Amino acid sequence: MIDLHLHTTASDGELTPTRLVEAAVERGMEAISITDHDTVGGLAEGRKRAQELGIEFINGIELSSEWMGREVHILGYFIDLEDPKLQGELAKIKEARDRRNIKILEKLREYKIDIGLEELREEAGGEIMGRAHIASLMMKKGYVYSKGEIFKRYLGIGGVAYVPKGDLSPERAVEIIRENGGIASLAHPKYISEDEVRLTELINDLKKSGLEAMEVYYSSFSLREVLKYKKLAKKMELLLTGGSDYHGGSKGNIEIGDGGVPMEVYTHLRELLKGRS
Repeated sequence: MIDLHLHTTASDGELTPTRLVEAAVERGMEAISITDHDTVGGLAEGRKRAQELGIEFINGIELSSEWMGREVHILGYFIDLEDPKLQGELAKIKEARDRRNIKILEKLREYKIDIGLEELREEAGGEIMGRAHIASLMMKKGYVYSKGEIFKRYLGIGGVAYVPKGDLSPERAVEIIRENGGIASLAHPKYISEDEVRLTELINDLKKSGLEAMEVYYSSFSLREVLKYKKLAKKMELLLTGGSDYHGGSKGNIEIGDGGVPMEVYTHLRELLKGRS
């Protein structure tokens, strides 16, 4: 079994890259990919530990974008870390994230929720700060007592402190990955839209930008949903990807390996990459 959707302390996960790889080995994974949000900061450390433990490791990333008022995440696999163009793109994405965080904190102050930027940096630990870190601070400081309430009332779409991303389209996210030489996959399609017509329209647009895969296996998908998205992927001529979207204990009961992704998914991705050369 494999897991191609994992987060570390380099973005909003709870385990360091080293500890995540060790936990994946303990869970019996044969191959993994660290896919932190908008950063490749944990990949070198993760790869080093994976090589020491003899587990297959794919350089990954998850780029956050927005489409018609909905969040769309694009997974990238086999990322070239030495690519200066990618580093430039990620620097711009980080700057946009930082501007968004400042606006969110300003909006929260209007509701007597006082969180400072330095506090947020300390909470994040890594280079990427985001809503998950803001939510964690809101709970620690006693402003709100459940993450569900935080995102419903404050930080989620429609919340009083919500600030849209707006700086990156899903098409551009796909292009960034393809220009880097990686494979782009549409993450957890169910949470973009359950309207298959709209989802198909989005996929068609993304294929023009270079989309080659879709996340079909996912920790919260039922067997019926897995079959549904397998059928859609076949129709759209996309490879299958999948993973748990593991962040750590704070995100429900998700464990590394949840989603039941077979090794053949990794094999097919490798074959696609080999076919390009």
